[in-house]
Amino acid sequence: MLPGEFIGTEEEYLEGNGTYLEEGKLYAAVAGDLHVDSKHRATIIAKDKIPDMRVGATVYGKVDEVFESKAFVTLEFSEISRKKKTIKMQGIIQVSEIKNEYVRVLRDELKVGDIIKGKVIDITPFNVIISFKNRGLGVIKAFCSRCRHEMSLKGSILECGNCGNKENRTLGFPYGNV
Repeated sequence: MLPGEFIGTEEEYLEGNGTYLEEGKLYAAVAGDLHVDSKHRATIIAKDKIPDMRVGATVYGKVDEVFESKAFVTLEFSEISRKKKTIKMQGIIQVSEIKNEYVRVLRDELKVGDIIKGKVIDITPFNVIISFKNRGLGVIKAFCSRCRHEMSLKGSILECGNCGNKENRTLGFPYGNV
């Protein structure tokens, strides 16, 4: 199973570790193998062990999927020991961790393909939970949702130099220096 992959409905399965329920449908939250117990509880057993990571670490990653309540991110770089060590692991950003105010639509704050900078706030056996709430955290490189070209920061608005599309994001600092 891959993150975001449909498992079944809530009538068929109970939510277990490594899964999440959205609008009555059960999805995989992590990459791994699907196991269903005798009580029809679906659990995803992660294939990879989370590398040495700690709460408070700054992480960088690429947004893979954005849902109503959370976004899945592939973490590709970590500042744990100030060494640029490439890692591949799953991270989750909950809508409540985007900013200290109400977020109406998560897809207005980040989009698939964006490069993000976040802070690790929790580590579970299956995921790293990431927050944007601290200063300087957020999207540090955005791509146009129309043509997928890199967007430039013009004041507080992102603008595509290719098609002219203008978009907003929750921006991190420094934007564009990736």
